[in-house]
Amino acid sequence: MRRAVLVTRPEPGLSETVQAVQSRGWRAVACPVMRMAHRPPIADRPCRVMLVTSSQALPFLAHQDRDRLLLTVGSRTAERAEAMGFRHVEAASGTQEGLETLCRQKGLSGPDLMLACGRGRHGQRYGADLAESLGAQWVEAYQVQPMSCLSDAALVALAEEQVEAVLFYSSETVSLFMELCPLDQREALMRCRAVCLSQAIAERVEGFHTWGVVEVGEPSALPGMISE
Repeated sequence: MRRAVLVTRPEPGLSETVQAVQSRGWRAVACPVMRMAHRPPIADRPCRVMLVTSSQALPFLAHQDRDRLLLTVGSRTAERAEAMGFRHVEAASGTQEGLETLCRQKGLSGPDLMLACGRGRHGQRYGADLAESLGAQWVEAYQVQPMSCLSDAALVALAEEQVEAVLFYSSETVSLFMELCPLDQREALMRCRAVCLSQAIAERVEGFHTWGVVEVGEPSALPGMISE
């Protein structure tokens, strides 16, 4: 049987990532650790530029002017924004830091920038430091709601020590995965790879001192393997 790769991100993005992992020869296992409670789309709000650090915020912008500049955290989010009809979309390098750099390069700052972002399960405002640094408006587009347990398929794969890697797209998913992972399955993680989208996420993983290997890179771009 092919080794399993657990995908911890929520929808939208979960199904797409599962397909990408499968296309590289792995057995992808959906293992979302959170769901998103999306806020109703905001009425068109006067601003010069819109910013999003996650594709989760895009439904919130459904009523905004499609000709307004929209800067996204990365290319995948930009593609989803263009599919919604936004005509002036530019992507940063894939991290919040990259999005701030893009804004600085364009000379963009001040309250006529609107950052649509999320709120964590403990009420923390994602991207608050970015909004403060740029002097931008911060608006709540969604809120994280934790799952109550790991998926059955993920629990079986862990119990049978079939897991090759776990993919993490945010620091929050790392914390939630570790909370939901049964204590008697933690030892299996020492033989797994934690594949993280950014260095900040990798640092959260390393703080648990549980994983065999921690890697930074596009998680769905795992090297392929030959099916057994």
